[in-house]
Amino acid sequence: MSMTWGLSGPEQLDGERRTRTLDIGAAVREYNERAVPGMGGVWYAKQLFLAMLGIALAQKLRERKSNVSNIDAANAIEALGCYYALKQNNGQGDARVRGSEKLRGKANFNFKTLCKPGFYVSQPMRMGTGQALLALGLVRAQGERFNAFACTAFGHEFVNACCGDDGALLEELAQWAQRGDSVDRLKAPVSGLLSPLQVLPAQARALLSRRIDAELSPASGGLRRAAIRGWVRARHAKPEAVFDWAERPDEIDPEHWNDLHYGALFFQVQDAAYDVLNAVEQHMAVLSTQRFELGCVLPERISTHITHLREMARLFLDNPQRQRIDPVASTFCHECTDPDSSNLLASLVSRDGRVLRLQGKDILPGGAFQHQVLEVDIGQAVIEAQAALPAWISHRVGRLHRLDLDLQGQLSAWLTPAPAVAIEEVSL
Repeated sequence: MSMTWGLSGPEQLDGERRTRTLDIGAAVREYNERAVPGMGGVWYAKQLFLAMLGIALAQKLRERKSNVSNIDAANAIEALGCYYALKQNNGQGDARVRGSEKLRGKANFNFKTLCKPGFYVSQPMRMGTGQALLALGLVRAQGERFNAFACTAFGHEFVNACCGDDGALLEELAQWAQRGDSVDRLKAPVSGLLSPLQVLPAQARALLSRRIDAELSPASGGLRRAAIRGWVRARHAKPEAVFDWAERPDEIDPEHWNDLHYGALFFQVQDAAYDVLNAVEQHMAVLSTQRFELGCVLPERISTHITHLREMARLFLDNPQRQRIDPVASTFCHECTDPDSSNLLASLVSRDGRVLRLQGKDILPGGAFQHQVLEVDIGQAVIEAQAALPAWISHRVGRLHRLDLDLQGQLSAWLTPAPAVAIEEVSL
């Protein structure tokens, strides 16, 4: 499969699958939230610090009559941190750093330039932090709009702990931004504090670790996050241990365990649906007409994937905890059990519309169609053999594990063996 969840390496979601939402985004978010509440796309601590520093900087600048939004300031701070990181490692890629292409060759820029659209990436890491900032009590806001966020007392405490001061770095950045000075005028310690490659100070990591596990209000998610952290540590310590969903670990309560299990079953259906669509796309890529007519004899590969999809969807629907099934997921899985393959394909392609599209009884290429034969995915059995966690478990579990490693100062060592790639997060 081309999507893996577990502990075998940094999370990666390929571009094609990011565009194929299949109108099940609400179910994906629901099962991710049940697995690891409130953490969004966060997987290492500097993401939270850079976003918070940007918000704090924007607040300070607005107090001084400078019209700077939270988004502009946070994007600027993140871009500055990645700029320093790329300078530090001579432009080499790292999963924690974005903008290697955008920032290449940039120099002598100032804060105003950093804030300009297009200077940095179109999907900064900030976009995946909003939910966690609210859930952890780092910000307060009416609603979830990033520009409406304001630092809480704990948020200021966290920023100061990250900077190792009582607001001196924030003041330096504010004065630098107001003066319009070049980036070269910032003092040397700033680069280490902002670079995603440099671990946060121990005090800041301890502060954040306690807050992640804290139950700030009833059912706020702290207990579930703490349970996942404990369980994943145990699994990672003994990755060779046989996994069985029937054997619930002591760290996780029954309802949480069921949510993890049925979330994994749903993600398995999602993956099987992608495989059906990929098989159709690959078949069409070699046809001179690049048109597939519903009702015609199915090629064996497409038929095999459809059979597997039906089996996975039925496995999800036949679970004994039906009261916990998300209605969007239930509707999707019922469509995936349709005994009529033409109807099933029509439903999937209608939900796609991006890579493949439906016109009457014909499946036609969409805007993201690959006009070439794609490589065949590797088998899931290989992935399962490498993972310490079950395949298809919510990717937030892996993210929280990486965040946990970062809070222990071990993330850099864990990332080193894997090829360095830029992660494109999906905030679900």
